[in-house]
Amino acid sequence: MQYEFNITASISELVWYPDELSDEYRVHPNFQAVMDRLGIAVPVEEIYERYFDSPVNSGHVLVFQEMEGPTSCIVLDTYRDPLDQLDMIQMGWRSQGEDHELRRLSRKFYDECEFAVRYQEGQSVLSEKLREDRYPRTFRYHTVFEQRMKRYVNYANSPNLKE
Repeated sequence: MQYEFNITASISELVWYPDELSDEYRVHPNFQAVMDRLGIAVPVEEIYERYFDSPVNSGHVLVFQEMEGPTSCIVLDTYRDPLDQLDMIQMGWRSQGEDHELRRLSRKFYDECEFAVRYQEGQSVLSEKLREDRYPRTFRYHTVFEQRMKRYVNYANSPNLKE
């Protein structure tokens, strides 16, 4: 049985600025705890920087997992809605079974977000997001953008995030 979490929050919730007077940031400890629990590495800094360097009406669904097949994963939908002023993204993760510690960590992550609007957990809350046949998805706002799903397997051993 797979158990899934789906959160809509600002992309800024993935990082933490230890010093408000500095531009230096780190992966937020709550998100790091989720990655550690799942054993999945996500290049948060690279995704965060790329998000703000990309134009609105762009951004792909990024899926990180440690091995091929229907297994645990972390999903980040980095689409930049042209009308969104809080830089909201959808993020989620799947575990192989109901993990009470992951459930606690997920809820803590959401509860401590400054800008979060949605929290779901259950057995199929990511099923639509992870359906391969949904992609490419077309978004239209002055231009046309085709969103794709990009899978990264065993990212920690081969860091190479390409658009």
